[in-house]
Amino acid sequence: MRFAVELKGQADTLANVAPCFQGDIARIVIRDDRWFLESSAFDGCTNGGQVFPIADNILGLIHRICYLYTRLLAPFTIGYVQPLNETGAPLGRVLRASDTVNVYSSRGIEELRDSRGSQTLGTETLTRALEDQEVRVALALIGENDVEWPRIYDIVEFLGPETIVENKWATRKTVRRLRQTANHYRHLGRPQNNRLPPDPPSLQESISLVLDLLKKWMSRTQMR
Repeated sequence: MRFAVELKGQADTLANVAPCFQGDIARIVIRDDRWFLESSAFDGCTNGGQVFPIADNILGLIHRICYLYTRLLAPFTIGYVQPLNETGAPLGRVLRASDTVNVYSSRGIEELRDSRGSQTLGTETLTRALEDQEVRVALALIGENDVEWPRIYDIVEFLGPETIVENKWATRKTVRRLRQTANHYRHLGRPQNNRLPPDPPSLQESISLVLDLLKKWMSRTQMR
């Protein structure tokens, strides 16, 4: 028996994101106007109850990858597990449902769709996250909610200010300005001890910068 997991979300978003995840570990497909997540990770399951936690884990990683590249925030939810026979015909349903709406970066979608040999960047990143603890930690720092100042600070610390500068991902002045601003806002209870720089970046500017830095780190780890 095989399984596919229904994905619920905006139809146009699913249509745009689906080509980003096309590989054995995660493949998003459409059948009869419904979208499904297929994965080789489901192969050892014998019932829908076993599939759900695996699908939740994979979908959580897909959400973080989407946010990293496109600013798309948790776009999908799991609807139901669809058991299939050997010919791909449906056998029944295990229901679970929800809905969501999001706005995202079309440029980031194009990045995730980029072919890397036999798979897309989206699938390659997901595969690495499932195999590499350090990549999972990096994606966990993003979370599934919009990034705020404390997480901006944590991401800079994870990457390492010196590593950022040494790799020429940003100047020392830019990193100092970003880190000092994030540190100020995460310590609002004692602002006098954690002052803002003279020209602090906005939250949106900081989010864009820190995600760009994290993508550069991901790109570097892919070449190891």
